[in-house]
Amino acid sequence: MYRRLPLILCYHAVSSVWRTELAVAESQLARQLAALRRRGYVGLTFAESERARLAGRLPKRTVVVTFDDGFASTSRARPALEEAGFPATVFVVTDFVESGDALSFVPSGSGTEAADELAPLGWSELAELRELGWEVGSHTVTHPRLPDIDSPELQRELELSRETIERRLGICETLAYPYGAADERVAAAAADAGYLAACTLTGAHRVDERFRRSRVGIYRNDAGLRARAKLSPVGQALRRTGLAELAEVRHRRSAGSQTD
Repeated sequence: MYRRLPLILCYHAVSSVWRTELAVAESQLARQLAALRRRGYVGLTFAESERARLAGRLPKRTVVVTFDDGFASTSRARPALEEAGFPATVFVVTDFVESGDALSFVPSGSGTEAADELAPLGWSELAELRELGWEVGSHTVTHPRLPDIDSPELQRELELSRETIERRLGICETLAYPYGAADERVAAAAADAGYLAACTLTGAHRVDERFRRSRVGIYRNDAGLRARAKLSPVGQALRRTGLAELAEVRHRRSAGSQTD
C-alpha cells in the first residue's frame, strides 16, 4: 500500500491586528512557509495532492496549504505563498460568498470590533485566486456540523455547495468539513456527492481515508518552537499514535462537559 503522506495545513483568517486564535499574522505565515520551503517541501493544491497520492507519485515532501471559511483576509496570504512558490486551497461557504454577509458562524467571542475581519471572499476575488493557481473547494452551504444533521439536509449541504462553485468558477473537486467533523455517514455522503476527496481537522490522525484526510490546524499561538514542533516529522508521527487519539477523546469529553 502506498503510504507516503502529505503535510496538509489548515489556516483560517490572515490578520496581524485581529486578536483571535483563528487569525495568523502575515509575517507568521511567511516564516512558516519559508521554513517548509527550505526543508525541501513541494506545494500542491489539495486536489493535486490527492491525485498524486492515488497514482503513487506524491513528492517525498509535499505540503498542502488550505484556508477554511473563505475569509476575505485569505487574500493577504498571497505574498507569502508566492515567495514560497506554493499554491493554496481555500474552502468557502457558498451562502456567504453569494450574499456577502459577515461569517456569522465564527464565535462571537472574536469581538464586535473585528466586524470587518468577518467579511467573506466574493466570486470575483475567488476567480482571481483561481487564475493564480489556487483551488477553490467547498466548505458547505451554511457551515453546519454535518454529523448532527439529517441525511436530506446533509445531501443538500454537500451537493448544492459543489454545484454553486462549479457554476461560478467552473470546477469544485474537494471538500473541507465544517468544524473538521465527519463520521462514516458523512464521508460516504461526500463520496456520493461526487467529490474527489475531503478533509477533516482533528488532533489525532489515526483515520487516513480518501474522504477523511487529516490536516494540521495552525493558529495564532503556533509560533516559534511550538510551530516548529507542530510542523516537524516527529510531530506529524505523534499525531498518528494511539496517545494522540486518547488525548483527543479526553479533550472532547472535557469540552462536552463544559457545555452540558
